[in-house]
Amino acid sequence: MPKVSVLPDYIASQIAAGEVVERPSSVVKELVENAIDAGAKNISISISEGCRNISVADDGHGMHPEDAVLAFHRHATSKLSSADDLWRLSSLGFRGEALPSIASVAKVTCFTRLTDADSGFRIEAFEGKITSTETGCSKGTVMEVIDLFYNVPARLKFLKKAATEFAHIQEIIQSLAIAYPYVAFTVENEGSVQMRTNGTGDLATVARESKLFTGTESLIEVNNLDVTHGVKVRGLVAKPVHFRGDRKAILTTVNNRPVRCPLTYKALEYAYSDLIPRGRHPFAVIAIEIDPAHVDVNIHPTKKEIKYSQGNEVYLTIQRAIVTALRTLPPTSHVQPFVPVSVPASSMSIMPSAELAELVSPQSRTLEEETFTTPDAQIAYARFERAAGLDEIREIPSGYSETVARPKQLGFRDRLSYTFNASPTAPEDTSYVNEVAPSKRELPDGWKLLAYLKNSYFLIESEQGLEIVEQHIAHERVLYERLLAAQNTPGRTTDLTQHLLISTSLRLSAEQAACLRENDEALKTLGFEFEHTEDGGMICAQVPLELAHKNYEAAIQELLDQLIVCDHANIILEATKSIACQSAVKNGMTLSEESIISLLCDWLATPRNDTCPHGRPVRMSFSMDKLFQMFHPA
Repeated sequence: MPKVSVLPDYIASQIAAGEVVERPSSVVKELVENAIDAGAKNISISISEGCRNISVADDGHGMHPEDAVLAFHRHATSKLSSADDLWRLSSLGFRGEALPSIASVAKVTCFTRLTDADSGFRIEAFEGKITSTETGCSKGTVMEVIDLFYNVPARLKFLKKAATEFAHIQEIIQSLAIAYPYVAFTVENEGSVQMRTNGTGDLATVARESKLFTGTESLIEVNNLDVTHGVKVRGLVAKPVHFRGDRKAILTTVNNRPVRCPLTYKALEYAYSDLIPRGRHPFAVIAIEIDPAHVDVNIHPTKKEIKYSQGNEVYLTIQRAIVTALRTLPPTSHVQPFVPVSVPASSMSIMPSAELAELVSPQSRTLEEETFTTPDAQIAYARFERAAGLDEIREIPSGYSETVARPKQLGFRDRLSYTFNASPTAPEDTSYVNEVAPSKRELPDGWKLLAYLKNSYFLIESEQGLEIVEQHIAHERVLYERLLAAQNTPGRTTDLTQHLLISTSLRLSAEQAACLRENDEALKTLGFEFEHTEDGGMICAQVPLELAHKNYEAAIQELLDQLIVCDHANIILEATKSIACQSAVKNGMTLSEESIISLLCDWLATPRNDTCPHGRPVRMSFSMDKLFQMFHPA
């Protein structure tokens, strides 16, 4: 059996380097963090020779020659002196392992000079030997790493192509530049400048200069403080029209330390769940400030991961901050929502289709002439329009043999006015009564309706240029926000329901039936009511008012299909999305000019109106400059 022996420091440092120095980006990270801790305001990083030669220069306060030599010994640090200091850390580095680990796998030269010193010193670390000589140099510190991994050829085999390694370096500098926007960074690769930030302190500017954001995003400021738990959240998020397929545009810092933060990912996923498509991720910079005593940063060799002692409070603060920011009204929010005529819920029961068929029968009207022969028929059809929200009649419930044909679409100006569902400001109302003498509504100053394309798209002139709005998506966002607001508390019961006179049998697949049983209680809070039959089937006895005019079975099947693939935590939101989507006016359905203006006004006054709840853009905007460039390309 081999004898136990103590490894030489040089070999021990090489072993430790395996954890600290994974690749060239690890070296850059450690050296730049040291420069930041030294109070630098300008940091220059130069990369060459396939990312194996690295130079980091800063204008920080420099080091005494004795301290510079001591810094190349393992566990030598100026950041803490006792274990208790770990819970009061304000610096990025603290272990004292970085420089000796780097020096064990590369040739390192350090030039350093104190701010008030007449000369500096050159410290060389090579194969465990450290030498120091006086020399002339600029104030601050320059660290030169030459021939990285020259003595560990096995590690060289694991390096990727130079472009890939440099991309990792850029990500490191990008995150540190955003975490410290008052520090100016310059990054060169093979003599060519690849990144430069100006250090002005503006977060949006440095996010663009560091290339985390493209610069075309519309950004929203995030700012929230939980006084009780001492957690502050600030930062920037992009409007939901901007997203990408990965999380590379999301950065979290905790006490100015860039970290991986699952709580931020979770909060962003929740906040954007009804704003962007599933599987997509937003642009966001989230900076968390918290008492260091509640954060453990000493759980990962590279300090990329942390633990919170009060994770739930941190998550809630992040979530509230982002949700509040995203609910900021758009610039055109001075448009006031339409105030409906009050109609008590008890007087707005939905007329059964057979009764409607009797009043509006083929003998009493002519489809081609769009005429009604009796006042009762007019009243019946108007009541149906109010309940239906202009949707088509799908089919008669089982037990009725009559079929009802929908009257042919009327002209642009002659159509019955667009009707909305209940207003959150008046829960007792169940519809907007616009058909007779509708209240005159006007678009904001500078907005003018130009055209109505294919009964689907509104073309609008605005002060900026041209806006194209899709009617279904705009109405879907309006309905969705109203459904949320109409709930007594977010995700809880609403009183806006319709009990069905004739219960509808549901033909469900095994997967749909299982999903319904699993989420029965959640769906009840949204106004659904289901009953079990003796043969093991299910029937629907009550639906939310917005679905009262639908083919209930098809609507419920579509809703269940969406719930099957969604996160269980988002059941209420996913169900609300489905209700809003199926209740919204469809593309190809004609609206009157007054109806279009009414819809646009309500959409403009709706928070988070850039996208529908599924993440599709509501409008396409073309500024005058953009239109000019399209017609006059360079």
